[in-house]
Amino acid sequence: MIIVALLMKKSKISHIISLIIGGVIIAGIFFYIGYRTAYIRYENAEPAIITQTFYATISEITEDTVTVTGMDVNDINFRGEFVFGIEKETEIIWRYTDIAFSDLDTGDKIAITFAGEIMETYPMQITQVEQIQLLDDEL
Repeated sequence: MIIVALLMKKSKISHIISLIIGGVIIAGIFFYIGYRTAYIRYENAEPAIITQTFYATISEITEDTVTVTGMDVNDINFRGEFVFGIEKETEIIWRYTDIAFSDLDTGDKIAITFAGEIMETYPMQITQVEQIQLLDDEL
């Protein structure tokens, strides 16, 4: 009797241990599959475009470039003179409505959002201006 009882206990214990080991193995497989899928998506993802915005007053407008002076509300790095070109992709808006480049005038207050670099020249040159938002109340 005692031997049969011991064999039954050993059999139950071995089944429980087998189930635990099997569960850990299955969990490990699912973890690896999830990790691998997330890593592949991360590697194939488009890089995030980091944009910056600052406020300025238009000093001069030429055919396709704008010279501005940064406002005092900006960080110290955006208070100087800047020049940038207007590309076809540059969005120009006023109150969430598209406007033409010709609607901008000297003295207008604008918000400039860019994703490019600032070349350390005088005036500083901004590349890849994404959006110009007219801040004045009237056009």
